[in-house]
Amino acid sequence: MKRIHLSHIFLHLLSIAIVATNLIAAERKPLFLDMQFQHGFLLSYPSSAQGRAVAAVLDFDNPNNKPHWRLCQWGTQHSLATVACRRGGADAWYENDAKKVLVGGADSPNRDLILEVRAKSECGVRPRRRGESWPHLLVEQDATNVYRLDRLQRIAFEISVRLLYRRSHMTPAQHDPGLHAAQFQMFFIIKNVNPDAPDHGDFFWFGVPFYDNRHDVPPAYMARDIGKSDATGKFIYTVAGRALGVTPLTNGQWLTVRADLLGHIKSALREAVKRGYLKSAEEHDYAVVNMNLGWEMPGTFDAAMQVRDLRIEAVVESDG
Repeated sequence: MKRIHLSHIFLHLLSIAIVATNLIAAERKPLFLDMQFQHGFLLSYPSSAQGRAVAAVLDFDNPNNKPHWRLCQWGTQHSLATVACRRGGADAWYENDAKKVLVGGADSPNRDLILEVRAKSECGVRPRRRGESWPHLLVEQDATNVYRLDRLQRIAFEISVRLLYRRSHMTPAQHDPGLHAAQFQMFFIIKNVNPDAPDHGDFFWFGVPFYDNRHDVPPAYMARDIGKSDATGKFIYTVAGRALGVTPLTNGQWLTVRADLLGHIKSALREAVKRGYLKSAEEHDYAVVNMNLGWEMPGTFDAAMQVRDLRIEAVVESDG
C-alpha cells in the first residue's frame, strides 16, 4: 500500500487555503457598462474638433434608453445624425451609404454589435492621400470604475469577433500599404490620475489589435500618434496580436480572445517612460480611464465586423 505522508497532505491543504484566500481578497469589477450595447449611443460629430458634443442620440426610438456608449464617426462625409432607426426581428440599426451600426437581440444571429464601413462612399474614386483624414467607426466609453494599476491583480478581457466581409476598391497601382489599410482594434487610454505626479493628466494609448488587412495577424506597433491634423501626439503601444492569442480572421469565422491585459499595460508604461513620453513609471500613478473599439479605414475598403460577449473586468485587491 502506498504511504501518504502527512507533510504532503499539509502542503496540499495549504495551497488550497492560499488560493481561497486570494479569491476572497480580490473582487471582480466591471470597467465598462452595457456590454451588449442595448441602450444605444451618443453620436459624435464628424469632426473630432467638436470634442464630446452630441450630434444625436441613437436610442433605438426608446426615450427610456440612457446610452453609456459614444458612437464616433470621425472623418465621415455622411453623418448618421438624421438617420431613422430601422428594425427587423430582434435587430435595430442605423444606416446610410457610408456606414451601418446594428445591435442584435439576445437570440439574434447578429448579436451583439455589427460595425460596417463603406469607404468607397467616403473616398469616391480617389484613394486617400498622405495627411488626409480617414473614416472611423468606433464605440467609446469612459471607465465606470477607475482603479490605479498597483491595486489590480488582473484585467480580465474577453471578446469574440467575426469578419463578415472585406472588399477593396483600389487597384494594385493605387494601393499603398503605408497609407491604405482596414484596421479593427481596441484602444485603452492609460492616464496619470495622481495629482501629485509630474505627469498628472498625461496618457498613452494601449492597443489590442484584431484585424489589419496588411497582415495575417497584426504585429506589435509602437510610435507617436501622428498622420492627421487631429492626432494626439501621444505614445501608441499596440501589443502583438499573437501575444493575446489572435489568429488570422477569415470571412465568417469567429475568433475568441481571452487574456489578462494587466502585464501588457505595465510593459507599455515602462516603454513609454523609456522612450521619453512620460516621466513617472509608478504604477500607482496610472489607471485605465477610457476605451474605444472599432474601425479605422484609411484605405478605400468596405468591411463589416461583428462583436459579441465583450467583457472587461478589473480584479481588484480588496480593501479588507
